[in-house]
Amino acid sequence: MMKKSFSILLFLLPFVSIGQYNYGFLQEVYFGRQASARAEALGKAYSSIDGDLATIFFNPAGTSTIDGVELIGTLASPFYLLENAEHSNLAVGYNVNQYLSIGFSRNHFSYGEEYTLMDLGGQVYKEYTPKTSIYTLNVSSQPVKNFMIGLNTNYLIYEPLDNQANAIYVDLGLIKKFELGQKLFSNHSINLGASISNLNSAKTEIEDLGQKSKEALPVITRIGVNYQLQFDKNWISDTLKTFGILLQGEYKFLMNSDYHNGIHSGLEFTLLEVLTTRIGYYLENQFDYDQPSFNKDEISAITYGFGVQLPFHKLTKIPLRLNFDYASMPQPSYIKDDTDWDNFNSYTLRLNWMLN
Repeated sequence: MMKKSFSILLFLLPFVSIGQYNYGFLQEVYFGRQASARAEALGKAYSSIDGDLATIFFNPAGTSTIDGVELIGTLASPFYLLENAEHSNLAVGYNVNQYLSIGFSRNHFSYGEEYTLMDLGGQVYKEYTPKTSIYTLNVSSQPVKNFMIGLNTNYLIYEPLDNQANAIYVDLGLIKKFELGQKLFSNHSINLGASISNLNSAKTEIEDLGQKSKEALPVITRIGVNYQLQFDKNWISDTLKTFGILLQGEYKFLMNSDYHNGIHSGLEFTLLEVLTTRIGYYLENQFDYDQPSFNKDEISAITYGFGVQLPFHKLTKIPLRLNFDYASMPQPSYIKDDTDWDNFNSYTLRLNWMLN
């Protein structure tokens, strides 16, 4: 099953018609803040995770194992010199049954600063705030046990000035879980995941001073693996697992650019299904604009954060689970001179109502 599932992605790759992605275009949307504070703290690696609605952004197959109804919201700010810039992600999903999960999300980036347009006479005719929104319809399924597949249909609305540009693109994702079996007081599993974002290699048309041009969106491929361990012996609580460990790694590359390619990794430790600490690391190559003495050609960072879970479904008769995740980290500099950017903060609130 594993070879068969990933052969689907390999089969599709030669049929992707690719236009070259220009480095920097919508970089803040696709390669800036993540759609989840948990993903941010885990080195931006998330393509092999399942059972979390935030996976819509990384691998659409991951939503196939959410439980009941799930709501999630993420807010992150600032973005380098844009002190008022905000990245937000809102999503709602429903697991109908094993064979069908449906989700909808809005991934939004606002520059936070208001700009003024004036005519030649100095008269103000419009005030605007540049922003970009991506609306996503997610459909995923687990057609056979431990094999997940998902598809996103995305609608991009890019508003750089007083005009608007649009694009529609699709994402495909696959995840295969291997349950390694129950051992003494513990169980183990391994997930392999792969996804392609912008499978149809969409472009958006931009108008500037009456001139129209087309910009290709990035075609992003992610291949990831994670190992999970749950220790079940009830040393402290009769209903909560003593601890859990998640270890993951990911390789990301663009099929229509030589940049933003790199490795992502993360480690997560959860105590009593309530308190979680996370640490990660990522390394990505960048375009130095042919000025290697001034600009970096690689960006790397150690990431970290924590989470608090309230598993009401295990402590009461209320079928509810509430998660709060937080990350606060320095913003890595793209230039070689020391730059003291303020930390950015990312918050995620996740509510899961388990109808089943």
